[in-house]
Amino acid sequence: MKKQSLSLISLTKSIFLTCSISLTLSFFSTLYAQTTTAAPSTGSSITLSQVNSQQTEDLVLLGKVWGFLKYYHPKVAEGTLNWDEELFKVMPQILAAKDKNQRNLTLYTWAKSLGEGHTTVVKDTLAVRYQPNLSWINPKTFGNELSQLLLKTTTYERKPDNHYVKIYSEDMPLPYFKNEAPYSSFKYPDAGYRLLSLYRYWNMVEYFYPYKTTLKESWDSTLKGLISSFVTAKDEMAYKLSVAAMVAKIQDSHVVLSIWAEPLLYEFQGKLKPAANVVFVGSKAVVSKSLADATNDAKELLRGDEIMSINHQSIETILKERLPYTAASNYPTQLSRIATNLLRTNDTVMNLTIKRGDAVKEITIKTLPWVKAIVKENENEPSFKLLSSDIAYLHPGKLQVKNLDSIMKIAMKSKAIIIDMRTYPRETMFTMAVGNYLFGKSSAFCKMTKGSVTKPGQFSYLSDSYMENIKIGKDTSDYYKGKLIVLANESTQSFAEMSLMAFKTGPNTTIVGSQTAGADGNVTPPIILPGNIRTVFTGIGMYHLDGSETQRIGIVPDIEVKPSIAGIKNGQDEVLEKAIAFANRN
Repeated sequence: MKKQSLSLISLTKSIFLTCSISLTLSFFSTLYAQTTTAAPSTGSSITLSQVNSQQTEDLVLLGKVWGFLKYYHPKVAEGTLNWDEELFKVMPQILAAKDKNQRNLTLYTWAKSLGEGHTTVVKDTLAVRYQPNLSWINPKTFGNELSQLLLKTTTYERKPDNHYVKIYSEDMPLPYFKNEAPYSSFKYPDAGYRLLSLYRYWNMVEYFYPYKTTLKESWDSTLKGLISSFVTAKDEMAYKLSVAAMVAKIQDSHVVLSIWAEPLLYEFQGKLKPAANVVFVGSKAVVSKSLADATNDAKELLRGDEIMSINHQSIETILKERLPYTAASNYPTQLSRIATNLLRTNDTVMNLTIKRGDAVKEITIKTLPWVKAIVKENENEPSFKLLSSDIAYLHPGKLQVKNLDSIMKIAMKSKAIIIDMRTYPRETMFTMAVGNYLFGKSSAFCKMTKGSVTKPGQFSYLSDSYMENIKIGKDTSDYYKGKLIVLANESTQSFAEMSLMAFKTGPNTTIVGSQTAGADGNVTPPIILPGNIRTVFTGIGMYHLDGSETQRIGIVPDIEVKPSIAGIKNGQDEVLEKAIAFANRN
């Protein structure tokens, strides 16, 4: 892989993480233009409003067999069959099955009708981290004939370009899901298409999500648990919230979902808000900045106020309602996402219970349209400054790489350099570029995995030749010898987390702050679900050199520091203060 290829990967990540939802998915839709099957004028003809325990079990197995054949059987891979329509043909028979024997016979007849493929033995050329988990295919569940037929299917030769998925390129080894009909006219799809939505996404994750093994809840249990939600969704809102709950289940901070920007759910969240920003300190919602700070108007929200309830609903209750729909790798990042929208409403006034100092009080404040309620923080922060005569500070979110040489000529003279990674680099080349000044040798800092179309569910480490281009530093004696201190928190995500991993290769590197977002690796092109819902997830696995996980865990700081309510009220940056104190320590 050429170095400019890595730049392309980094560029797509940068665009993804800094754009709005609509712009992001629009960009990817253009970059990875795909052909989709036109939606039929009528629905699936599946009428279903509730399911019993046996039907739930049967629908679970139908979804798993449908997805297995989609990615494993060469006949389906050809694209000559409309695999969505094939699902709707067999689903009524499964729902009507009197017992497991009848269900299994139906599935056997269906799978058998696809014919046989050419049997082959594929030798792994790369080190494998995970093999496909096909333990669910067993005689106890399916009987001998069906389980043997499905297992035989795993031996068939598969081409690297399935009709529905391929690995995008050698330089960008992401799963690229293609030829998936959006069914745009079905804003509220019928029961068949709702289950198709569940099956389509579940199987994409099952075979191509690198972090499935890190999930709290087994992915099999998730499928069973979601069947009822999708079947009983009574309207467009219920369907879309079911999708939101589904994508949140993979616990991935990279997940973006287009429905939150659509009118229905945008208005559901609220088009108005007070002119104040909120962060969570532990589980407490605290105002980090307000437009009223300038006048210190006690009748308004002020910096350091703890919000205890909103319109007579406690913060604890609000969190319980919103957490299931909030996609993020870990709890602090979930709270960060919720904080952004916590004060949204459609009411022109908002009743709040707040704690200011030791006093608890009720206030009623006006709300504004979203655009007018924006409160900017740290907008005047420079890309580089000297905090003292011998402590340099770099802000990658503002820094242009073209200015790096002149900046580092000054910074290299200091006893400590603080890099604030509580942001996303303005230019992703920053990390490798600054590494040439910081480290005296070229060093590896991570391992990466990719999925497989020829053996779905397998994840292999990228080759040594690929990883040779993903190193930091250069061989030189003229490198920085002082302390390198890197700041991090839940806003440190994806490439920013990869940057922390790279910086940690240095012997004098210390990370100060709190748990990062726990979403490392590039994102997939858009995943399309019925109703033209679009989402993404992490498509490449990222691990420490010893093979340990970064997903959900994030990058663990050497010195943990979290903002306090008192610090916020006083306008302190407690993480930076701790970093400065460490820099001054002998």
